[in-house]
Amino acid sequence: MNLHHYTTVNTLALMLRHQTLRFTRLDQFDDVTEGRSINTFPYGARMFASCWSAAEEESIPQWAMYGDAMRGIRLSIKHDPFIWHPININWHNNFQFIDLEAPYNLEEMLSPGITLIPTPKMKELLGQPIRYVSDVPSAISGLYTNTSSDDLTLYGEGTEIAFLKSNDWAFQQEFRYVLTASPGPSKGYSGNYQDYIEERRQWYRLVGDPLKGIPSRTYIDLKLAKEALVEAEITVGPLAPAGTLEIVESLVARFAVGATVKSSCLSGTIRAK
Repeated sequence: MNLHHYTTVNTLALMLRHQTLRFTRLDQFDDVTEGRSINTFPYGARMFASCWSAAEEESIPQWAMYGDAMRGIRLSIKHDPFIWHPININWHNNFQFIDLEAPYNLEEMLSPGITLIPTPKMKELLGQPIRYVSDVPSAISGLYTNTSSDDLTLYGEGTEIAFLKSNDWAFQQEFRYVLTASPGPSKGYSGNYQDYIEERRQWYRLVGDPLKGIPSRTYIDLKLAKEALVEAEITVGPLAPAGTLEIVESLVARFAVGATVKSSCLSGTIRAK
């Protein structure tokens, strides 16, 4: 299955140059109901997502909303573009992640100010289609138990609320990847787990309850597998200025030799205003 991301030429240039995919914190999205809290727990704002469309046909609304007013590009890639790493941490009774896989290494997982949280079925469930519903709060209410201001039990992977949206957004046919994170100590992991655990212990004394904290970072960049971009298809928008195709071809020749570049099938059918 191929997935499609509408964006600007400048963003494409950054993705190709750094070979990364950006995940944005949910409370930064255009849908203001994203990043919602569960009572006193700011759980939605602890999730980061990268949003794509599963619709094979080009979408005029998506070009208009996300593709730089139809002057940008659509990037199409295979559904699993990540580099997977084994995660085995047993550094402390209260800090264990055993026999897991994640699309980041330990240094990325435990980087300054943030802790990325791997889950048991992450390779299977990191990316999923959005489930569109008429009543998002009602759908979310069945995904957790919250018996007090200090207690929250999530069912499943804990990311399920990030895959629910109102029917109003169904035209997007969205597929998204979701990461969960919590705040972390200002000094990240750099190879010595004892130093990191001590940093974490001191940080915990200062912050109190990290379950109610929001990471200060608003985005996370994950490394992509090299073949993900080499095998990509890049479609230039229907209202792209003259020379845009050549600019994209130049970026591909420099950073992603093998990727395909083509013009939109809507080119010549939409009048610029």
